[in-house]
Amino acid sequence: MKISINRKAHTPVYAQIRNDIRQRILSGELANGFKLPAERTLAANIGVHRNTIVKAYEELISEDLIKSSISPRGYFVTYSQPADFKRGGSFKSSRYPGALSFMLKEEYLQMDNLFAKLFYSSGVDSPNVPLISMAADIITPDLYPRKQLNQILSELSEKGRFDWCDFAPSQGLPQLIQSIQSLLEKRHIHVSPKEIQIVGETYEALQFAAQIFLSARDTIICEEPISPDMLQVLQSLALNVITIPMDENGMQTQYLEGLIVKYRPRMIYTIPTFHFPTNTIMSLSRRYELLELSYKYDIPIVEEDCDSVLRYEGVPIPSLKSLDTMGNVIYVNSFIATICPGVRVGYMVAPERTVNRFSMLMENSRIFVNPIGQYLASEFIKKGYIYDHIDTLCDFGKKNRDCLCSALSSYDEIAYRFQVPKGGTALWCCLDEDINPQALLYKAHELGISYMPGDLFFPFMNKGDNFLRLAYGNVTEEEIAEGVGRLSAAVAAVRGRR
Repeated sequence: MKISINRKAHTPVYAQIRNDIRQRILSGELANGFKLPAERTLAANIGVHRNTIVKAYEELISEDLIKSSISPRGYFVTYSQPADFKRGGSFKSSRYPGALSFMLKEEYLQMDNLFAKLFYSSGVDSPNVPLISMAADIITPDLYPRKQLNQILSELSEKGRFDWCDFAPSQGLPQLIQSIQSLLEKRHIHVSPKEIQIVGETYEALQFAAQIFLSARDTIICEEPISPDMLQVLQSLALNVITIPMDENGMQTQYLEGLIVKYRPRMIYTIPTFHFPTNTIMSLSRRYELLELSYKYDIPIVEEDCDSVLRYEGVPIPSLKSLDTMGNVIYVNSFIATICPGVRVGYMVAPERTVNRFSMLMENSRIFVNPIGQYLASEFIKKGYIYDHIDTLCDFGKKNRDCLCSALSSYDEIAYRFQVPKGGTALWCCLDEDINPQALLYKAHELGISYMPGDLFFPFMNKGDNFLRLAYGNVTEEEIAEGVGRLSAAVAAVRGRR
């Protein structure tokens, strides 16, 4: 095999030899199975040191173009030409799903879309009557503050004092950060503007925190039950999710230190106030215990606090962030519930150094959050509209909560067991009966009522078959009464069916 080299070229001699052999292999001149000259033989033919040939061969091996063999001894080409794989005739099959189907990562293949289907009321089957949806934990669009938001948009277009066409700072609009700072002060969270980062949604905030602090296969501890959406976000980041059980007082922190010692988590994620999906509130003593363990083992906490202001009764318990003295808590919130989903603006609070990293990540991944949504949220807060709107939401939520609890309690023949929620927009309920959860779900949908089955929130199959999550934020009192009636009829119809 004759190989010519140029000793005056900038390309190293070994690379010239590697490139020459690679080209011959790719062109088909050196076919699969071809034996290359021995190192010393080729070195003598070209007039180079043996080590030069060794280096050229090693790089070809790393590219899987050749292999080194002991028996038979030598270097052999391992690359096959595409023509070697051609089949007779053209390949056509209606059953072939396409290459992308095989390339999906395992965590995405295993995603269950039942939660999303129920949330968006596409359901599990076509009901016989108009569907009453108590599955989606959202506020009724009838309560969206359209008048105030339209007024803000009108002022924006008339005065031209805000250029929404231009770039926005990656940390967020300064006026929105200032407005959020004033909101946080009322919640006894005292931070500087440099400690606030604007994000699109709470899931994005958690993804940023995971990217900055965690690596693949690191462990994160979360409460169970857990939102299927949140679990899928964590698993898509290749994190090891370990769950901790809950009771009526929130996370059972008495088990937390044992889990920390065993699994060495790098982060803890919690919703201490009106937890999703149970709507429970973590007691003050448990909040202190959680913080103490965070300090003892140097574990950051991500606290999601989106629904805490939707409180109907009782005294608010301080957030973890307001109790944090060491800067271990990353506080996450959004305006989906307190303004409307279309604004699509959230925020996170963390130490300044951490926020600097969040801003860099935002700039690299999204550049910035939509400035119109930021401006709307800022003005909505600045004008004081948000406080009146929260009062309206709480009045509506309390009325619907009372209606739902009364309707469930009126069915003596069915054992609905629940704690009356002190806020939020959903009720976590247990059926003290031997019920097939899948049969109940399908029967209920057939009768025109949808809800979230509890087992969706227990991914590790701990329990959940007898739990239901009934959302009351997007229905009328009449729909609640009718919906509970349909649900009760479904329970009666599937009793004893396994």
